[in-house]
Amino acid sequence: MLGLEALFESRFALAVACGLALIVVARWASRVRGTKRDTWIALRAGEVLLTEVLGAFFVGYGIGGLVAQPDVLGPGGPPTRIGPGGRFGGLAMNLPLAIGTVAAAIAVLTRVDLSNLMLRAGTPRNGMSMYVGYDASVIAPIKAGGYGQIAMKDGLGYPLSAGATAETDIPQGTAVRVIGTKNLTLLVAPVESPTEPMGSTGSTMGQPST
Repeated sequence: MLGLEALFESRFALAVACGLALIVVARWASRVRGTKRDTWIALRAGEVLLTEVLGAFFVGYGIGGLVAQPDVLGPGGPPTRIGPGGRFGGLAMNLPLAIGTVAAAIAVLTRVDLSNLMLRAGTPRNGMSMYVGYDASVIAPIKAGGYGQIAMKDGLGYPLSAGATAETDIPQGTAVRVIGTKNLTLLVAPVESPTEPMGSTGSTMGQPST
């Protein structure tokens, strides 16, 4: 029936639209790590954004439904199961759910730094030590032995902010580098700019001419 087919097509198209909207919202909310938007809208769990994962599932589910439309619509009836029958055939996963699950898994894997996990699996560390060596900028002044705030980008290139401490006073806007951790806080130090060597002009000015 044409009306029933159009109904299911619109349902799958709506799933794709909602999924894309959730992905956009999750990435917007997670721009600054640790904020309320990052926690309650992006639903961050470590490096994974649960809102983004849900959006990816909806996108995959909708695409799977649109692709399998001729198959999932039975003659004059609702969507039917794809796959062989069996005792638990009614619970078998259909194509939209399968593609949605794969899309959600891909969203998780793209957020998780597998190389970091494999390289550091055997070494105990706190969660902040992974940022040692990162360059950042001070956005809230840091007093010697006190605390301020820095902004930097994570391994995926997303901007984030974090609390930091230092052994010297560091004013706002200073370029710094994470050199370690202290009491579960990032320890930073100013990035020293290379000094240009003195020219040789001054050493020859007093030489007599020949």
